[in-house]
Amino acid sequence: MKTAIQSLMLIIAVLLAQAPVLAADGNGFTKEDRELLRHLAIRTERLDATLSEFKDAVDKRFEQTDKSLSDFKDSVDMRFEQVDKRLSDFKDSVDMRFEQVDKRLEQVDKRLEFMQDLMIAMLAVFGSLCGVFVGLLLWDRKTFMERAKEAAMRELETKWKINEWLGALRTYSEKKPDLAEILRRHNLL
Repeated sequence: MKTAIQSLMLIIAVLLAQAPVLAADGNGFTKEDRELLRHLAIRTERLDATLSEFKDAVDKRFEQTDKSLSDFKDSVDMRFEQVDKRLSDFKDSVDMRFEQVDKRLEQVDKRLEFMQDLMIAMLAVFGSLCGVFVGLLLWDRKTFMERAKEAAMRELETKWKINEWLGALRTYSEKKPDLAEILRRHNLL
């Protein structure tokens, strides 16, 4: 703006420098010079008014642009805040989901641990029952065999009279040395 005014002043100075030599009426300007100066002054005023209007229009346009940019910046800031809020809500939602999954996994872990303990207890009960059963079988077999031996011996003694037969053989072996030798070999003497 200042450069336009300065260039206008320079044009006026050049025109004045090229003006015809001073007129003879004593103040140095001819009537044409005065008309030219008045015409230049009017044009300068019009130019100043136009430049002032242009400056006001440019200032107004810059203010509108500044306001528009400020509104755009506020709109972008608001959008970023909305996106930040949505991301924060999404993060909170994901965190909540992960917490729920963690709780569920803890429940599953507890349930698996319970099942594992139950399996171990069942295995221990089964093993102890097997051990008791085997022990009972061995004890029963031992007692059964002892009773069976006693019963067999009683039957041999009562029905077949084995002790009397052995006594008779021992007595007879006193007379027969061959029989005594056989009975000794079989540990019956």
